[in-house]
Amino acid sequence: MRGEGGVLAMALASRGIVLLAMLAWAWLGSPYDSSAALDLPCLSRDDHGFDRGGISNSTLLRSVVWDGVYYLRIARCGYEYEQMHAFQPLLPLLMRFLSNTALRGFVPFFGYDETLALSGYVINVMAFVLAALYLYRLSLYVLERERMAFLSTAFFCFNPASVFYSSLYTESLFALLSFAGMWYLVSGARWTSAILFGFSSIARSNGIVHAGFFLFQCLHLVYHHKVFHMKRPLLAGSLFVIIQCGLQASLVVAPFVGFQAYGYFEMCFNDSKQQRPWCSATIPYLYGFVQDHYWDVGFLRYFQLKQIPNFLSASPALLLASSAIVTYARAQPKLFYSLGLAAPSWQKRKAALLPDHSKPPRVKKETTGFYAVASVPFVFELLVMTLVAFLVMHVQVSTRFLSCSPVIYWFSASFRRQWIGWWVFLSYTLVGTLLFVNFYPFT
Repeated sequence: MRGEGGVLAMALASRGIVLLAMLAWAWLGSPYDSSAALDLPCLSRDDHGFDRGGISNSTLLRSVVWDGVYYLRIARCGYEYEQMHAFQPLLPLLMRFLSNTALRGFVPFFGYDETLALSGYVINVMAFVLAALYLYRLSLYVLERERMAFLSTAFFCFNPASVFYSSLYTESLFALLSFAGMWYLVSGARWTSAILFGFSSIARSNGIVHAGFFLFQCLHLVYHHKVFHMKRPLLAGSLFVIIQCGLQASLVVAPFVGFQAYGYFEMCFNDSKQQRPWCSATIPYLYGFVQDHYWDVGFLRYFQLKQIPNFLSASPALLLASSAIVTYARAQPKLFYSLGLAAPSWQKRKAALLPDHSKPPRVKKETTGFYAVASVPFVFELLVMTLVAFLVMHVQVSTRFLSCSPVIYWFSASFRRQWIGWWVFLSYTLVGTLLFVNFYPFT
């Protein structure tokens, strides 16, 4: 069964399979670290009016590991410590909202922390299923091949970072907001797209990269002013387009900047907290300081001999992304190096990510599928993400960092020997789940 119904069924089934794998590995394995079970009271002694007790205080909480510990803590206690500002607020806010409303009845039986964790899992499963749906719709627009669109979505449902999409991480929420924003962008609802991208920037900081889509559209609209039959004269029309695109791009970045402002006033104007060095910087950038000071994130800092195992673990994701970029550039050099500006006249709307209901005069193999003209901006976004992952970030995070790019699924769906892709994806899903639930390092 294909179509949207098949996508929804497949996405739900994949979450069930991953959940069963998580339970099986947790039962068979032995946790390397048990720090996720620590349950200290909030510094503010504020538990939002709920008793933190309950008949169970370990079963669900034992599944909260790695970054999930931070998200759970933030949801219950807020941003108590400086380093917590490395984690964006959208997921914790939604967890707290759901626990205080729809799932409020679970608190007396399971405790507030358990209910917060349950809320996070519910949010992420729902977000994942909707993310798969929007990826399928986006893929239909870009690829113009239903089978390839469905196969791309199938690869997403079992992607190498799949365990993170079913845990207390932000991958599912970010993927939903990203894919939905991309879909509304190509559908012509640009302001809706900007709002969704804006929310993505307070789910994960790399959401600000989505602002590039509006700059890309601005370039095409100004360059092909006459082609798109704009009613305004060239100068006035171009100025209007530039202002509109600038506002839309600003809307993407604004929530992230707003969160930095919140951290600034919270940490730098609080008499009970010691003044931190970044507060007096010319541009007090809290997120950059936290990543630098607490996680040692910076340009080329991970290029050390002791990090070779992490580079090896990230190599499949990096190679897949790099191969997709290079393959597209070789197959469509004119499109790639012109940023899509050299697209044929009947494909210029597609190249600019604008709604296009016209039928082409003829359909060639190289104009649809992975090599379609509409793939260009997505390939360039993946290029930026890959460079950042390889040169700046903790490289092992590449597996989940790059999993939110639709290009890697379009590229995987274009393989002639697709069993290779499935072997890599499913192997990483199973091994990654084993390592993750038992608190061993995995991306």
